[in-house]
Amino acid sequence: MKRFFLIVFAFLAVLPDGMAQGIPVGTWRAHFPLRATHSVALLAEDVLVASPYGLLLYDPVDKVTTAATVVEGLSDVDLTCAEASPSGQRALLGYSDGGLDIWSHQDVRRIGDIPQSGAYPGQSAIRAVVFASEQRAFAATGFGIVELNLTYGVVQGTYLLRADGGTTPAYDLSIEGDSLFAATASGLWAVSLSDPLYLPASWVPHPRWKDQPLTHLAVHQGRFLVQPEGSLDVWFGHAGNWTIVPLDTANQPVVRRLRARPSGFLVVRSYGVTEVNLDASVGPTVSSGFGNNTGFNPFDAAVDATGTLYVANLGRGLTFIDNPDYAQHRAVQDPQSAQAYALEGGPVGLNVLTGAVDATWTATYTNEGILHFDGLRWTAIQESALGGAKDILDIQFDPSDATHWFAASWGKGVLEFSGDQLVQIWNQSNSSLQTAAGSGPSDVRTGGLCWGQDGALWVSNALSAQPLHRYDPTTQQWQGYSAGSFNGESVKTLLQDEDGVFWLQSRTEGWMAIQVSGSSTSTRRLTRGPGSGNLPSTSVPAAVFDHDGELWLGTSDGLMVCFSPYNAFNGKSIDAQYLLVAENGINQRVLNGQNILSMALDGANRKWIGTADAGVFLLSADGLETIHHFTAENSPLLSNRVQSIYVDPETGEVYFGTNRGLLSYRATATQSAASYAGIEVFPNPLKPEDFGPMSVRGLVPESYVKVTNTNGRLLYEGYATGGQFTWDTYSLSGERAPSGIYLFWITDPLGTQTAVVQGVIVRGNP
Repeated sequence: MKRFFLIVFAFLAVLPDGMAQGIPVGTWRAHFPLRATHSVALLAEDVLVASPYGLLLYDPVDKVTTAATVVEGLSDVDLTCAEASPSGQRALLGYSDGGLDIWSHQDVRRIGDIPQSGAYPGQSAIRAVVFASEQRAFAATGFGIVELNLTYGVVQGTYLLRADGGTTPAYDLSIEGDSLFAATASGLWAVSLSDPLYLPASWVPHPRWKDQPLTHLAVHQGRFLVQPEGSLDVWFGHAGNWTIVPLDTANQPVVRRLRARPSGFLVVRSYGVTEVNLDASVGPTVSSGFGNNTGFNPFDAAVDATGTLYVANLGRGLTFIDNPDYAQHRAVQDPQSAQAYALEGGPVGLNVLTGAVDATWTATYTNEGILHFDGLRWTAIQESALGGAKDILDIQFDPSDATHWFAASWGKGVLEFSGDQLVQIWNQSNSSLQTAAGSGPSDVRTGGLCWGQDGALWVSNALSAQPLHRYDPTTQQWQGYSAGSFNGESVKTLLQDEDGVFWLQSRTEGWMAIQVSGSSTSTRRLTRGPGSGNLPSTSVPAAVFDHDGELWLGTSDGLMVCFSPYNAFNGKSIDAQYLLVAENGINQRVLNGQNILSMALDGANRKWIGTADAGVFLLSADGLETIHHFTAENSPLLSNRVQSIYVDPETGEVYFGTNRGLLSYRATATQSAASYAGIEVFPNPLKPEDFGPMSVRGLVPESYVKVTNTNGRLLYEGYATGGQFTWDTYSLSGERAPSGIYLFWITDPLGTQTAVVQGVIVRGNP
């Protein structure tokens, strides 16, 4: 047995980081732009750099970079600042809503007194934090200065500085000896930490800066650096004398941070980090001209005991310089934007569309591009590669050529690509597409793409006399089609059912079924009123055809199902119906009254449904059982507004695009397979640091699985969900399975296909 463990650990040692197995079932991960850093804090064992969406942690000894976000315990996003404690064992993080986190590797404690009080709306952002001791700290806010008791995790005092109780915005703080110094909108203030800070008389304004707003401050060995608001100059003060530091201001660099260092100060400006000595003389500057430092964009910097300079470098994450010639950069795989208006699959992985329209379907002119995630790495196609197009709302891949794809722009028409190269822009000048009525001469609004059963690309065209268009990529010929009463409407999403009928979404008129025959069309509306669709609202933001051909409709007033969309052109009813479930003997409508924004299916035909203000629901295949209900209050979701959802059919990972960022959750269902040829067990091995189940994917529908040890003892059994089976690694009697090899015995419903695969569990020391 000892030899077995040596073999297992040898295997673990050669596993590449971030194997394609992904995260375990039942776990979350965040997909945030963490390289947009603004603060650096030197801890005892790590260097912490903060961005609005979380932390990067760099271990200088092991040279490993990791991330911490809401998934790892942070209380929120919109971080504004970070500072290390005197011991370097923890950090204090500030947020734009006035909340703070006491962060360490062991835990995160939230101080939510300021946002919970609601006392200073719009003024609560934490601008800076400073430690007086391990248990006492101060924060600069838009209304004044607050004192924090870190033992109890509470705000212990609020200091407004003014005798009349009015607010005074504070921008920066520094502590030296027994004195706290504050750069504020009314000048430079000082107070002894042993005095009663709640008395305005205890706070002493500096006469040189009285009533002059100061935005940055650093104090070291009796010397001061301050920066007046809006000024390019930095002032040096000592023994009552003040002079301007002789910095180069030729390119009008913006001052972003003043920091003390062992032998003086650091002045962090928009193009570089400059050393300033204790006699106010200027030392060397690190800028973009430094080796391997192109595009240097520093926001904060600090020097450790070895003399290494660490910089929060916007767009690069962490930059550090430990030799005189060369800069090094550290980050993690992350997207370049937090925008996630729409999520679309492709031949490999996920595509995130950052373009957007507002509630009235007006362009927002978002140009953060198309982001692609293959499960391990993020890449981006940005505005220059999109021909200047903005607001990309949909993409579609050619089923016969995965390198050939199209993008729908709300304003530029349809973009055609070969690989990552734009080969054509189709608009009013070279296709049947039309400009938006009442808009400019080149405003071509396309929002929905569908690869038709006829092998052609079909396109929706908003505010057009022909809302539906067909493009044959073989002949490069376009043709436009009427859509009845939808002509001239603002239309967007386009679907095709199994009978070849197109379904087109209108902003205010429900949906339209369109049957194309030659150059003519037949239409039927799905809208309000019995016999016309029976919808509770003509606003239907989401729709999906499930695996049974039923049309599920997410309206602004609840969930509806059209069980017979195939009746659209035979004169029969296509009225949608509510789903009813009994609660306490009373029938209730499923998701009654919810404003539904997004919908997606998983491999078991279950429905993931995102709402405007109630988070996301997972419903059973028939919609009558709520399996999960994730909200910002009970999960890492950043917001209860879930505007887009995508389910990876291969892995079962579900991606949620919220108005505050993108997260994902690995669910139990995957797309089922035709045979057992591609079975995979994951995580395999299940390592000591893995908390969660083992799963087997690549199964045929309704597979039955038995889990045994190598002696044949049955530990667990059950059916697969879609193409995936999940075992919580506990036996039927509730005992946790120990380290060892386990066998998964698999059979299809008819017993004609069988397979046996093995998984390894490696437990840590008890």
